[in-house]
Amino acid sequence: MTGSHILTHGLRAALLVLAGSALISVPFLLALDAAPIVTGVLVGALAIALGLAGTEPGGRGSLPMSTQAVWDRGLALGLLLSAGIFGLFGEITAMTLFAVAGLAALVMTSVTRYSAGTI
Repeated sequence: MTGSHILTHGLRAALLVLAGSALISVPFLLALDAAPIVTGVLVGALAIALGLAGTEPGGRGSLPMSTQAVWDRGLALGLLLSAGIFGLFGEITAMTLFAVAGLAALVMTSVTRYSAGTI
């Protein structure tokens, strides 16, 4: 295992479930408007689903590793784009929340090992 690819599939899955749970609950805790709450719930549910579908590479019901990589990058890009849209409409708190989540997803994607090799 190299230093640049440090996350295994199990850790990646746990982080996605944790991030998804945070995206669902934090907009409520911050008392944001309806749009950030709905976005947080939808994107959070998607992140949790991606985490659960990628727990065991090659197992029944899981996504192929190349597909997991594409979905993870898409999630990061979508979070960053939604942060930009919220910023355009003056939702600074929502922009910050989704930008931090998008950057975290981007970092997670860049350090995840999307191969079936052993540790």
